[in-house]
Amino acid sequence: MTKLVVLIPTYNESKSVLSVISDLQAISADVIVIDDNSPDGTADLVESLKYSNVRVIKNGEKNGIGAAYIAGFKVALHNGYEFVATMDADGSHLVQDLESMMLVISDSDVVMGTRWIPGGSVVNWSLHRELLSRFGTWFAQKTLALPYKDLTGGLRLYRAKYLHKLNLGEIRSNGYCFQIEMIRALTACGAAIKETPITFVERGLGESKMSKAIVLEAFWRVSFWGLQRTRRHNADKLHYVK
Repeated sequence: MTKLVVLIPTYNESKSVLSVISDLQAISADVIVIDDNSPDGTADLVESLKYSNVRVIKNGEKNGIGAAYIAGFKVALHNGYEFVATMDADGSHLVQDLESMMLVISDSDVVMGTRWIPGGSVVNWSLHRELLSRFGTWFAQKTLALPYKDLTGGLRLYRAKYLHKLNLGEIRSNGYCFQIEMIRALTACGAAIKETPITFVERGLGESKMSKAIVLEAFWRVSFWGLQRTRRHNADKLHYVK
């Protein structure tokens, strides 16, 4: 069995996800698309490809990116993969960056694809989006005492044995705050986490899922976790670790 599986959450990504899946055929990986009942028929379109290494999870009504990833993690762990990657469906993440991350994880447990370190970059992003992303990471760094430079990025590679250590049901974030919560939880598990530079390319097709609700969720959750941390230093480990 292939040791790597790539999880791709989708909601109305019929215009871009086929290109992403096609690019992934260049590497030895299985693909799981987790679709939230996309009105544009994304799930049916992916199934019509009939690739032997691609499966679709129809995850019901739109529940958010966090719930989609948790569903994908559970299937990946049940099927015995050694490594689990997460990737956006809109083409913003490059397969060659994922290949580089596979080399880095040889001596670590989690690899974060990072835009805001030397060698990392963004393409075709507005100044507003860049400032929002940088502020989100800065705020989480300071509030949660996490040293990483890109806590909201979605291109990640996890060693499955550390995902097995998590109480996945306790990870409740539904928006992009999910990425912050995963690193918070894995830090509580004692995982060795590395960052490696990637190039992030703004989507050319479809619509961004970023919204005020997603930003507000991240702000209040991170603020709450920070307050919790000051009162109960060991709270994360008790909450997330089996």
